[in-house]
Amino acid sequence: MEVQHPGRFAVLVVAALASTWLVLRNPSTDVETPAAPRLGLGYYVRDARLTGSGPDGRILYRVTAAAAEQLLADGTITMQDVAVDYEPAAQVPWKLRASRGQIPPDRNIIELAGDVTALTEVSPAATGSGGRSSAAPLLIRTDYLELDPEAYIARTERMVAVERDRDTLRARGMRVYLKQDRLQFSAEVRGRFLP
Repeated sequence: MEVQHPGRFAVLVVAALASTWLVLRNPSTDVETPAAPRLGLGYYVRDARLTGSGPDGRILYRVTAAAAEQLLADGTITMQDVAVDYEPAAQVPWKLRASRGQIPPDRNIIELAGDVTALTEVSPAATGSGGRSSAAPLLIRTDYLELDPEAYIARTERMVAVERDRDTLRARGMRVYLKQDRLQFSAEVRGRFLP
């Protein structure tokens, strides 16, 4: 092979080598790199305290949690180590505890799950002379409970155990009318009442 214009050929070879070097040094920007995962926007709070009021403006309940988180994507508030002090004015106060809970964005309820307990406080009306209580506190145990604070109702479809003094009642499904301090059971009711 005989090159007629060695100068032009040398320039073409140098240009080809230079362009190859530039391509290898700077890869094409057309290749998309995978996007880094983005954290969802939201709120995270330690030692959270939420307060809810009734239609009359009085404090109806206080929720405390070791940690609470709200994602803006759906608005649900999730909580860990939850305590609810439900204190409707002039009614029977309740203290509810659970391992975790959540408040959905579209419903005004507090969902409690994991080792749920609900304990009545001794109301002043149940205290006899001398400051002693004439009625023992009522303790409810279950693994899931929904509290509707504005309707004064707590409910579950799961198994529950209700204890007062030495008496125990077990059932599947329960509705607690907090304002009237009344319980209604759905099915499989069994009790043990000791004198």
